[in-house]
Amino acid sequence: MPIAAILRSTLFWSGSVTFVLLGLIGALYGPALPALARTHALGTAEAGLIVAVHNGGGLLGLVLSAAFGAVSARQAMALALVGAGLIATGLGWPITLLGALVLGSGYALAAAVLNRRFLTEMGPRGPAMLGFVNAVFAIGAMGAPVLLAALGGVPALAFAAVAVAALLLIPVLVGEAAQAAAPIDLRAALKRPGVMALGALGVGVETSVVGFGPVGLIARGMAEADAAALISGFFACFLVGRLSLVWIAVRVAPRYLLGGAFGLTGALLIAAQMGPPQIVFALAGAPVGILFPAYFYVASRRLGEGGRAAALIMAAVYVGAILTPVAMSLVIAELGAGALFPALAVLALAGAVGSLSLRRAAV
Repeated sequence: MPIAAILRSTLFWSGSVTFVLLGLIGALYGPALPALARTHALGTAEAGLIVAVHNGGGLLGLVLSAAFGAVSARQAMALALVGAGLIATGLGWPITLLGALVLGSGYALAAAVLNRRFLTEMGPRGPAMLGFVNAVFAIGAMGAPVLLAALGGVPALAFAAVAVAALLLIPVLVGEAAQAAAPIDLRAALKRPGVMALGALGVGVETSVVGFGPVGLIARGMAEADAAALISGFFACFLVGRLSLVWIAVRVAPRYLLGGAFGLTGALLIAAQMGPPQIVFALAGAPVGILFPAYFYVASRRLGEGGRAAALIMAAVYVGAILTPVAMSLVIAELGAGALFPALAVLALAGAVGSLSLRRAAV
């Protein structure tokens, strides 16, 4: 599809706005946690359960979709609307957690649907547009603290705004293309655990670098304030990495793109462990930003481009996002924060080997 046609398409504009909203949702929980804890008379650790419930809802929705049938972007956004609305009511902690479960399901399903459609419905430029729309996601993530501050730091109002945005998007989101891809054979897909493991590794490394990166930097001798500030540089490079896919995704074979992102991530993490970490850690944001879009491209080529396949691909991502940070917490507890970067580097290099080992005929 020519660029001019892409820019005229409703899918491009409605999908891009939806990804801004998804980025905002994902980044809203962190700054909202202290206020949620005060509102519901909880400790910060107890309030943090809402993040786990959100991710659990996403994994549940994806598994059900992979098993029983794909959903549309409108249906996914309707779930997000209901979930955000429940949180916005402020009717007690159980209702808030239920809202997070439903919101997480809608969030994950919308990401699965729109990643697949950008990849498959925009012709040869699909891989490039997949990178672009995941870069757009970062805009919403950066806007979440701004929105919360503008609404007086009241989480109920912020989630109400999310619900309103979802409501406005539902009629705008376009339906599937006339020729849908064939549904996935789940039994055949489950015989390819290595492909799904690459998604768990990639996003597991991503979430762990983002979540524990400051801890690793402090262990390397940085001041806490400097480590926190360096995350901004990391995300700037992260955004550049995803935007770079607009150019490189149509020029590099998928398995090489994913393997290169894994390998460069591992190399930069080793460099951050062995020398001054400041610039090196920030630069690692670029290959880390490429991991998820490159994996989605590879897995779609291997497992199929239907809606159920996309849900299964995203489910693997969620498994990594949930389990890898737990594993890194155990590493830190047993070996100290100084072991964080080497441990993540090992995972990244394993992902590089796995990616480059995929059969050339498939990817």
